[in-house]
Amino acid sequence: MLDKSKGLAQGPELVTNGTFDTNYVGWTPFSIGSGSPTYTVDNQKLKVNLNGSYDVGIDQSFSTVAGRYYSFSLDVDIVTAFNYSQLIGAFIGTGAGSTQSLNANFSSGSHSFIIQATSSTTHLRIRSVSGSNTQGVYTVDNISVKEIQGSHATQPTSTKRPIYARHPEGGIRNLLNYTEQFDNGYWNKLASTVNPNAGIAPDGTQTADRLNFTTSSSSRVEVTIFPSPTNVPMVMSIWLKSESGNQTVQIGEQTKSTVTATTEWQRFTHSYNDPDGYIYPRIENSDDGVARSVLAWGAQVEEATEASNYQKVVNRHDVTESGVGEVYYLKFDGTDDGMLINNLTSPSTPLTALFGYSATNAESGTYKLLLDIQTFRTILAISTDVTGQIGYYDGAWSSFNADANAIKVLTYDLVEDDAKIRIDGTQEYSDTTYDQQAIIGSVHLFSGAIAGDFYVAGNMYQTILRAAESTDEEIAKAETYVANKTGLKAQVDGIATLDLNFGANTYTAKNSNGGVI
Repeated sequence: MLDKSKGLAQGPELVTNGTFDTNYVGWTPFSIGSGSPTYTVDNQKLKVNLNGSYDVGIDQSFSTVAGRYYSFSLDVDIVTAFNYSQLIGAFIGTGAGSTQSLNANFSSGSHSFIIQATSSTTHLRIRSVSGSNTQGVYTVDNISVKEIQGSHATQPTSTKRPIYARHPEGGIRNLLNYTEQFDNGYWNKLASTVNPNAGIAPDGTQTADRLNFTTSSSSRVEVTIFPSPTNVPMVMSIWLKSESGNQTVQIGEQTKSTVTATTEWQRFTHSYNDPDGYIYPRIENSDDGVARSVLAWGAQVEEATEASNYQKVVNRHDVTESGVGEVYYLKFDGTDDGMLINNLTSPSTPLTALFGYSATNAESGTYKLLLDIQTFRTILAISTDVTGQIGYYDGAWSSFNADANAIKVLTYDLVEDDAKIRIDGTQEYSDTTYDQQAIIGSVHLFSGAIAGDFYVAGNMYQTILRAAESTDEEIAKAETYVANKTGLKAQVDGIATLDLNFGANTYTAKNSNGGVI
């Protein structure tokens, strides 16, 4: 389920005597370089005195399963200074003489890594590497290697990865960033300056910024965002407060409103219609040649006719709203972000797959792959049609028109000759020709197994893949679980409403997700 809220389930300890309770039994000293270090156990820590040696250390091997992932951790303490900078490293590999560096310059402290085994026997070495005649003393302790159990989605390189993010339930309305940090370079300061955290904000925190305006009528703080919605109602809102007397300032965009900041916090709003695909909200000095300053906090711009509850935006990956629950997700860029699960196998079998997701590029390019099993064996995808499409590939494409971009819980219930697709708990599609496929090899999430226009740009809140036929009850429970993770519980479980039409003599009770009660 890719849910790490309870941490990573781990197997038993594979390292023998990693806490050095019994001297250094289980560890074998080695020397690739030269010199004669001394190994002692002091206060249940292995102490290594290099004594002019280099490329030496301790080695231990243990059984692993190739392709599986393991957590590795240890504590290091530099007891005396070294005469070389690159010194202590952890090395892991298939043989005692053939190892791969994990880290070649440990500092004092705790260190941890995720490693992938490549054979049935893995060697771990704690090893000093540097020039000859290396001097120095260090200790190591609490060496641990445990298997990370289960199947985990990973990225092969750290530069291509989705971003871990959060936003309030219901999504992001505020189009601005750094809404409580006017000193950030995101905000342009024209003939003005900003003193950060200069006052107590409306929420009681020391996060209100002082905006200092000069006598210039164009003295202002503003931001330009492009592209933005075109020809739609917009509203800007911001809290302002004067520190002495009343201060008049202007807020707005193409048009502006003159407002008066008093010594009490007030939330001011300015409504307008955006005609050109740009927004450049600003807080500006009044056109009277008087220098002044105000405290400002909580800027917001949104598509609306009136201001809604304020959302604090640090950046597009960190958005919160007071009193509203938060959902956490992986944000994919649609270019090269994607995740991979290896070593999943299942014979030709039914599949149940659920996605809590949103997309922003489902109507451009070709099919965007939510899930791909070993390159076109089975694909669950959203696509390009003007209206958007949702479908799957089982040797041929099957799809139906639907809004593929909005936040939703999407359920694939795929059984031989009986395939169904549900959106937010309501069945939207069925097919009596579905052909079950086996799961062999790798499973790709939000990307195809080959490069191209397959990557989804959007958010993945939750993914469930089950190689079995699921009952209606199991699917309903799973949809509720995914809906909670995605912030869509009301849409999936439904809120009962009763529609009474006495003139036509009809009485219909429906859930908010469209299902008839």
